[in-house]
Parts: sequence; structure tokens; C-alpha cells
Amino acid sequence: MAEVASQTVDLVGREVSATLAEARGALESYVEQPDNAQLLETCAQQLHQVQGVLRLLEIYGAALLAEEMEHVAQYLLATHAERKSQAESLDALMRAMVQLPSYLERVLAGGRDLALVLLPLLNDLRAVRGNALLSEGTLLLLNLRSDQQPQPQAASPGEPALTVEQWARRVRARYQMGLIGWIRGERVEQNLQTLAAVAAKLEQVATRQPVFQLWWVIGAIIEALQESGLESGQSVKRLLGLGDREIRRLYEQGEARYSQSPPVELLNNLLYYVGRAECAGPRVSAVRTSFRLRELLPVDESIEQERENLSAPSVKLMQTVAAAIREDLSKVKDVLDIFVRRGAAQPQELSPQVELLRKIGDTLGVLGLGELRASVQSETERLRKIVEGTLKADESTLVEIAAALIGVEDKLDDSLVGMILPKDAQVPRAAEDTEFQQVQAAVLRECIVNLARIKDAITQSVGGTLDAAGLDSWPDLMRGLKAGLLLLGKARAVEVIEAITVQLKRVMQPGIHVLPPGYIDRLADAIVSVEYYMETLQAGRSDPWYM
Repeated sequence: MAEVASQTVDLVGREVSATLAEARGALESYVEQPDNAQLLETCAQQLHQVQGVLRLLEIYGAALLAEEMEHVAQYLLATHAERKSQAESLDALMRAMVQLPSYLERVLAGGRDLALVLLPLLNDLRAVRGNALLSEGTLLLLNLRSDQQPQPQAASPGEPALTVEQWARRVRARYQMGLIGWIRGERVEQNLQTLAAVAAKLEQVATRQPVFQLWWVIGAIIEALQESGLESGQSVKRLLGLGDREIRRLYEQGEARYSQSPPVELLNNLLYYVGRAECAGPRVSAVRTSFRLRELLPVDESIEQERENLSAPSVKLMQTVAAAIREDLSKVKDVLDIFVRRGAAQPQELSPQVELLRKIGDTLGVLGLGELRASVQSETERLRKIVEGTLKADESTLVEIAAALIGVEDKLDDSLVGMILPKDAQVPRAAEDTEFQQVQAAVLRECIVNLARIKDAITQSVGGTLDAAGLDSWPDLMRGLKAGLLLLGKARAVEVIEAITVQLKRVMQPGIHVLPPGYIDRLADAIVSVEYYMETLQAGRSDPWYM
């Protein structure tokens, strides 16, 4: 049976390769006959077929690349009359045409399907269309931080004593000239030197960390380009182009205001390319060390070999990515919860969550988690319709969306562990301790009952109707709750219970008493959070420590 399945996959693989060859042939013919738009339509149709087959085969990394290629072909078709960005788009698409069959061949031969190794090419395919890069707001929104502080230098002899804003206004024209010359391929070394000088000057005069770090990292990118350690692809050109926008923003807003809203996504994208540079100049090495890029990205001399082998990312990267995805999913769920509590009156309030879910979907796609990506994309589409008013924002629909996101969250750990392990390895699972599960279920059941009694007692105490028996019983209920969680080894939850107990002593007093504004609301939030935590454990989900 396995032999038949293998033969079927091989047969489908050959058909996919043949279809890709037809798409490439149509694209090459279009280059020779730029007025024949029908060739582009053929190319886009062939790529759409390839994408569908790859999804059926569950080769999600290759499917994601085919999807981005199809988008570029459609973009070329849409801009056919004006010839907008034709050269750059054709170059990126042709490189993808060469790389996709090679990637697919390795995966069908038993290699790992991991779109992460295709990220530079995926970024280029997006850059030529003016879309957000896949590393923007996804993989590298990992709270990368550096403790490196600015070290402003005094003006050199003969130099005017200018502020950061004045220097930014002064050097912007030089940066623009160097950038345009480099993008056009004119006097490349000289123009890169101009860009390096501007970056170094802004790094030297910066007095606040966000400004200093941005230009320190841009300086590392330019150093890598000068040492031929980084290809000058469309993504890198776009990122350095965004540097010009940041110079203008710096002198228009002033350094203090600018530092309050630093360009986090731009910095993270730049760090990704510093991490994959194939050189080790002083700036590149210093940035890698300061931001600890070696823990997240392979940056040594074996990087090309690792890409050839389609190696898995580091465990550290997977842990960081998982935490980032969970945090973003929690933000969406919290906003949905608040939206429902407020009566679901203004669906437009959910617009930022649509964009956040789209970024989460991109991240899952880059990781090759196609099923989870499809689930997130489905809920993103439903939420988009709610925002646009074509779908009613009722509570049941929003609960279904939240439940689907919880399902993604639950499957995330197993999916990422499966990526890290060798392909033929089994995911290690602890032996199921049935007796412990029964004990845990019983303890949690009693804890939830106790918490319900405590909530009733608080309501009566606030209203001034709690009798003496109630005043005497709540400490015992809290001690029972604490003991139960201690028995289950939930130390963090025990700390929260202890803090709630301290605050309850102010509330659970005889008579009517005045409390600070919002005090009861905050206390209620804490109690409900503990209740939700216990119900989550009782439902059999993995310990939601992030709560």
C-alpha cells in the first residue's frame, strides 16, 4: 500500500513539474513578446493549478511559493499596459520558477517541507508588488532587543554643532542620491560608501536608542552589501528605501517624539537580513551578537548547506515564534471578548484584528503549517465580513471565531515540535496517567465550586447582606482553593489566589464600606481569570501558562 502511495506521489510530482515547465515557458515567451498578455494569463493559470495540487499533497511551503508567484503574474497582468516594475517583477518571478521545481524535488525525495528557507525569495515576490514582506510582523516580530545604547560623539573640528534633526535634514539629499545610484546599478561601490557615511553620521549623533539602533543596523546591512555578503534583491532595496522615509520623519517629528513610535517592523526586517548575511564584518558581527541573532537564525559559514538540506530552524526560534503567535492570538480573543461585552455595536472596531490575524496566517504559512494557516484565514475572512457589515456581528459567530482560534492554539505546540524533530522520528508523548487525570478532574471540579461560592459571598458582602456564617466561611473556601492548586502543582495560580485573598480581606467585612473606584471591577477580573484558567485545565487543554 505504501509503495502504491509513493508511486502516486511520484506521478503527481512529475505532472506538477511538467505544469511548472509550461508556466516557465509561457513566462520566457512573454519576455520576448511583451505585448502578448495572453502568455501571462497562461502562466498565471498554470501556477494556480500547481498551487491547488500542492495543497492537496500538503506540501504547504511549495504551495505558498506558488501562491506568491501567481500573485506576481496577476500583478504583471494588471500593470501590463503601463509596464510598471516589469523588469523587477519578471526577475523575481523567473528566479522563483527556477527554485520551486528544485525545492519540490527535494521534498518529494524525503526532504523537509519548510517555507522558512524560501523566505528571502518570498519577500522579493511581495516587494515587487509593494506588499508587506512576510518577515514583517510575522516571524521576526519576536521582541528582538539589544541593550546597546547610543554614544553620541562631539562634532569633529570644522564641523558645525548641529542637532540630530538638523543633521537628518542635511544628509537626506546625500542618502537619496546614493540610494538611487545604487538601485540603478551606477557606481555601486561609491554609492554604497555614500549610504554608509550617512548611516554612520546618524548613528554617531543619535542621543536616543531607537534612532541609534535603526542606523546602526542599516549600517550593518550596507557593510554586508559592500562585502558581497548579501544580495541586493528587491526586498533589501525596499528596506533601504524606507530608510529615507525615516530620515524625513526624524527631522519632521524631532528625535524625542520619533522615539515614542520607532519603526519596529522595519528594524525586524533589517535584522533578518543581517542574520542571513554571509559575511562577518565588524558591524554585522556586533549587531548579531547584540541582538542574539545566532540563537534564532543560522548565520555561520554552513548556512548555504543548511538551506540545501532544508534544515529545521532552531528550537529557540520555534519557542519564540510560538510565544509570539500565542500572544497575538490572545490579543484577538481579548478584543473579541470585550467587543461582545460592550454589545457588539461598532464592528469597525475589529478592523485591526483582521490585519493581526492576516499576519498570524502569514507566519503559519512561512512555517509550513498549512492546515493551521487555512483555519486562521477562514476566520480572518469571517471577521473581515463582520467589519464590512456583510456578516452580522452576533455573539454566536464571534464565539465560533474565538473557538477556532483556541483550536489553532491547541495544535500549535505539536505542529512545531513535529517540525523540529527528524522526519522519521515520533513525537515523544508522556504515558497517560489515568489515575492522576481523574484526581485532577475531581480537584478542579471542587475548586470551581468553591470559587462560585466565594463569588456569591462577595456579591452579598458588597451589597451589605452577607451574614455571619458567610463572613466566617470564605477564608476556609480560599484555603481549600489554594490547597487544591498546590496539589496540582500550579504554583503561579497559587500566587494569584494568595493575592486575591489579601484583597478580599478589605471587602469581606461586616456592614457597608466604601472602596476605591474600580476596585471591585479589578478584583472581579482577577477571580474570573482564575476561574477561566481552571476551566481550561478541566477541558483537557495543555497548561495555559501564558494566561
